[in-house]
Amino acid sequence: MQKSKIHYLNLVSYFALSTTLLIGYFLGEDSSGSGGFPVDFNSTWPILELIEKGEYINFSEYTIHFPLHYYILYFFNLLVESKDAVRLLFTLISLITPYIFFLILKEKFFKTDLNKLFFLSQIIFLLPSFRSGAIWANTQLTALLFFMISIFFFLKWENQRSKLIDKNLVLQCIFLSLAVYSRQLYAIVFIYIVYIYFLKLDFKEFIKSSIIIFVFSLPGIFLVLSVPRTLSLTFDFNFANSLMVNTSIISFYLIPLYFVIGLNYLQDYKKFNITKEHYSLILLSFLLVLLSSTVFNYNPSLGGGFFIKLSMIIFKNLYFFFFTSFVGIILIVHIFKENKNTLILFLLLIFGFSSYQIFQKYFEPMLIILLFSIIEFSKIKLKFKNYKNIILFQSYFIIYLILAIINDIFKITKTFA
Repeated sequence: MQKSKIHYLNLVSYFALSTTLLIGYFLGEDSSGSGGFPVDFNSTWPILELIEKGEYINFSEYTIHFPLHYYILYFFNLLVESKDAVRLLFTLISLITPYIFFLILKEKFFKTDLNKLFFLSQIIFLLPSFRSGAIWANTQLTALLFFMISIFFFLKWENQRSKLIDKNLVLQCIFLSLAVYSRQLYAIVFIYIVYIYFLKLDFKEFIKSSIIIFVFSLPGIFLVLSVPRTLSLTFDFNFANSLMVNTSIISFYLIPLYFVIGLNYLQDYKKFNITKEHYSLILLSFLLVLLSSTVFNYNPSLGGGFFIKLSMIIFKNLYFFFFTSFVGIILIVHIFKENKNTLILFLLLIFGFSSYQIFQKYFEPMLIILLFSIIEFSKIKLKFKNYKNIILFQSYFIIYLILAIINDIFKITKTFA
């Protein structure tokens, strides 16, 4: 049963981490590593002047994103009339993000101690892309908030095990649409959600839900027809690049999960058993990475995630990066074996981001939210019921954040040619 009160130490931890975000605002932190958040904030600020003049249709000169975020930015600027004050307001609003994640965890793991869930939810504060997006009033934060609210309503609908459309499903569609109108990449999740509706709703209800989604998509259709650049993509037809880069980035978030799970198995080694199926999976994954590496030509200076940077900095080659792609494929298949539907989502994530520029911020913190909500993975439910495992999991991201801040200060990854 869930406890009804949050322990004061949890609240102290929350306020301490909130303080680090506010300090980051005053120091102009951009720990994401891309360096793009301050540039994006300043270069897109003229969009607010276009909105003031009623010339919103010309926003494509400054961004390829749908303009909802900039209308929100414009409204906030009317209130505070200062770029720095707008940033501060966004930073303050971002402080509710861990609480929304807590509500998601509470809905997903309703039998787990609330204090453990609240403690786990604070991992959001440790993610560089979240911090940079919050500090620099980026579309990343706006879309994330809408996305998380949509996931909360999705779980409420799913927990009812209903085959009918209800208010939770409609609200889920509304907020996920708002996420897409802030940042188009969330359309990938929308595709998967429609697939889940198809599986779980009665056919007539699925048709109704499709009509609802179509109605919500009409503003997007209008925007794409009016401003074709919103649909422009730097698509990379070398799918080996997408496979290797995106599985490496995904592995970054799966490795700490499996590390915690692995430690628990070591404590009870009798439950640990390697079968012929495991060996076959390892061999097939190795061959897939080996073949992909022969045509891999992604430029590490254009993003590629934490592991590709680490591989180039420490080893001066891509072999460690290839290994992380190999690990990512194995872990994804392992999750897929538990729930076949997750393969659709992972394929969308891997090949939906098929571009000459792939950044880790595309996955962060979206993937962590998905891992603890929509993706069915029973071992998470079993292994994250004690503080030791949660602390181990968070320690990984504390180290990640420290390294990211060091990189922000010394611009280590900026040396890539």
